[in-house]
Amino acid sequence: MAHRRFSLIVVAGSVLLFAGTMAANVVLDPEAVFGTGLFPPSANRNERVERLQAYKRDASSVDGLLFSSSRGVYLDHDMLAQKMGVSRLLSLSVSYGMITDHLPILSYILRDKAAREQKLKAAMLLLDADFFGTPPWTDSNINSFLPPELSGESALRYWWRYLTVFQFRLWRDVVRASLNPGRGQAGASGSNEEPVMASPSRSPTLTMSEDYRRRWNSNRPDFDRQYKKLEEFVGLCRDNGVQLTVAISPLIRQHLDQYEPGMLDALIARLSRVVAIWDFSSSTAIADHREYWLDISHFDRDVGTMMIGRIFGNDRIALAIPADFGRLRASRQN
Repeated sequence: MAHRRFSLIVVAGSVLLFAGTMAANVVLDPEAVFGTGLFPPSANRNERVERLQAYKRDASSVDGLLFSSSRGVYLDHDMLAQKMGVSRLLSLSVSYGMITDHLPILSYILRDKAAREQKLKAAMLLLDADFFGTPPWTDSNINSFLPPELSGESALRYWWRYLTVFQFRLWRDVVRASLNPGRGQAGASGSNEEPVMASPSRSPTLTMSEDYRRRWNSNRPDFDRQYKKLEEFVGLCRDNGVQLTVAISPLIRQHLDQYEPGMLDALIARLSRVVAIWDFSSSTAIADHREYWLDISHFDRDVGTMMIGRIFGNDRIALAIPADFGRLRASRQN
């Protein structure tokens, strides 16, 4: 009897733990995939799911798209829509967003537009040369899984992972945030709070660790796969009559100095074989001046405005655009 009772206790405890895990995931919803909305949005929410939901809400009116990482948040979306000639621009910016995120949702939207007998007019793709070819965040973590409509995976498997993951720390953080709403959700993409700028080193003397970092940053194990996805992205826009604008995001000097000389330039040159690209990566007028930067990764809204002005024409833009900021790079086949 003792063994049987022990077995029943173990089984009952396991069932309760399993049921409790599923209940916590649905009610607390740290990744904001179930849409319960009972607790404040979490910094760990799945932005890829949010962007798909945003498109579905306004699908019939959207005729322009912006694809980018979190850096695209600092472009003036109203100005960009006007310059692109679209009436409703939807930002699909996600943290650590890469071509592995952008291609699936572009494919989905084009299929949806065809089913609605509508057209997507224009798109802008902002690429990050410092990340292109590195292992992507896409589908690598609980808050970066692509929804089944984009990934093609089984809906059962997708939802099962979110229902059964034991994530005590995130549950705790959601509860704490609800009890202390004034603390906010630092680090959440799209937040109105600007990160504190780190002081960049002007002309650092390379140490052994910095030299190792340069070699490490030059390693791009996923480049060929992402290059093919970029080709497919460009092809989809061309075949569906979408006016595509592609740009490379600016980088601060502190960040540029972490790469082997010429490495990023050569990478961008390869990308320009696929499509004409506006290269903003290394302007000294921007890279060497910390007042244009929110942190070592994100440029400010003035830089975003200058980018739009350089690409689409600087009429109605009050800011003076440095002469070396932005150049159009294209191979002959473009």
